Amino acid sequence: MSVSPLPLVLHADGSSAPDRALGLAQALNIPLAAAPPAEGLLLRLTSEHLELRKLGDPALPGALWVDFNRPAARRRLLHPGEELLTQAAKVRNAAQPLLIDAAAGLGRDGFLLAASGFRVLMFECNPVVAALLSDGLQRAARIVELADIAARMRLTTANALDRLPALAEQPDVIYLDPMFPERSKTAKVKQDLQLLQLLDQKSEPPEQLLFAALKVQAKKVVVKRPLKGPFLGERVPSYSLRGKAVRFDVYVGSGKKRESP
Repeated sequence: MSVSPLPLVLHADGSSAPDRALGLAQALNIPLAAAPPAEGLLLRLTSEHLELRKLGDPALPGALWVDFNRPAARRRLLHPGEELLTQAAKVRNAAQPLLIDAAAGLGRDGFLLAASGFRVLMFECNPVVAALLSDGLQRAARIVELADIAARMRLTTANALDRLPALAEQPDVIYLDPMFPERSKTAKVKQDLQLLQLLDQKSEPPEQLLFAALKVQAKKVVVKRPLKGPFLGERVPSYSLRGKAVRFDVYVGSGKKRESP
């Protein structure tokens, strides 16, 4: 699987574990560079975290890494039940409900949902994004206040379209966030999303993911949409919850696993 349309290499700082760097480079099938290149995409492993950079581009001077301990992330955890996403996903009469995050990305919504009590199984099809997310989860697991949340999360590097038809456990909720922005360098697109845009995106139309999720017959399928955007796949939801910038379309299912043919 190609992980990036641009040349991508891994470089490990001297303070990082060499065995981990070699294993990561082999898993991602990318070169392990002795020194960072002058330009191109760089996956950099430090003693603190794994990060993605684009070198030689003054418009993108920073780095992207997953950090659930940042102040903005911690603020979302203060009252997770008040978040619109949590309200859209909540189900009744389910102890430790299972939620599938079918397009995990950087895991921010998945972490919020785990903080609200869900067991979260995440699928991410891009190996580099999955590696960044895995690194963030490992560090969160070492922070006392976040360890219980991280323990409720599992990450699989896979396309959800391939995994949804054969889930080992019937999920209570399936969450879809297909709102990946179009490639752009405008100020409206944050730097971390611009860096993600440089990685290969899954080519399947998001409508296919919705149709596959509906076939699972979870209690709910929740889809994140632009506030004024059309319904995904022209499928009218059971109801919607609207915020200031986005809305969540909710499709109610039977909650009963289909019998195998």
